[in-house]
Amino acid sequence: MKKILFFAIISIVILDSCTERVDIELDQQKFARIVVEGSIDTDTTAHLIKLTKTGDYFQNEPPQPVSGAAVTIITDEEEFLLTEQPANSGKYYTEPDVFGEIDKEYTLRILLNEEIGGQMEYTATSTIYPIAPLDSISLEYHDDWGPYNFWEVKCYVLDPPTTDFYMFNIYRNDTLITDTITNVGVTDDILYNGNYTNGIGVAFLNQAYKSQKVNAGDVLTLKVSRITQEYFDFVWQVQTEVSYQSPLFSGPPANVEGNISDGGFGFFTASSNSRASAVVPEL
Repeated sequence: MKKILFFAIISIVILDSCTERVDIELDQQKFARIVVEGSIDTDTTAHLIKLTKTGDYFQNEPPQPVSGAAVTIITDEEEFLLTEQPANSGKYYTEPDVFGEIDKEYTLRILLNEEIGGQMEYTATSTIYPIAPLDSISLEYHDDWGPYNFWEVKCYVLDPPTTDFYMFNIYRNDTLITDTITNVGVTDDILYNGNYTNGIGVAFLNQAYKSQKVNAGDVLTLKVSRITQEYFDFVWQVQTEVSYQSPLFSGPPANVEGNISDGGFGFFTASSNSRASAVVPEL
């Protein structure tokens, strides 16, 4: 016991002597990066591009908006100038009558009035691909899925015989439920490529959560977007990055790969949409 106690004390002394305080000095201005979040799709609406920049690691504050930029979305045939609304918000909108067109490539161009990350200009490009229109959706209630009950949203559509990638959003009475990138569903079509889906489950609403709670008479709308493989990979990386990691000591996180030029973070995506709705029945 004396020998064990001796070696324990020696080990503590050695470990204590191996620690050293390190003060990390981060130049926020030097290492700041622009963060871009936005899209254009086939809906006729005011499309949003949101610009912020990374903040100090040691300060728990919301991202700072990037204001006063000249933001445009360009094709070979036309150019849409976006307007910052409200002022100093970092949120830039197209006119409300703008819509994306199938098989067109769209380029986002951002010209800053003050450089970020050593750059004054950033760009990103994405293409809108055609989407098969939804036939319908159905709703199925599950009271035997663990301790909580679920509503399953099932999708009916003929998937084309091409390699496609999809994103699923759910609206309850015109209010978006999947309002963060961690809540949206994304998938490829490897399991049903070229076939009729015949009611495949694409969304699952946990009735234990207030944000997903539905009642009889509510109208649920599924919006399916055909997205690019690059955006599918981006969303998948984001969701993996913020989810539970197993085993506990997994590899360190890495920056999610977007499509913003010159070291910018985030993603500009273009997509086509299709919708179908169903009314929640009485149980």
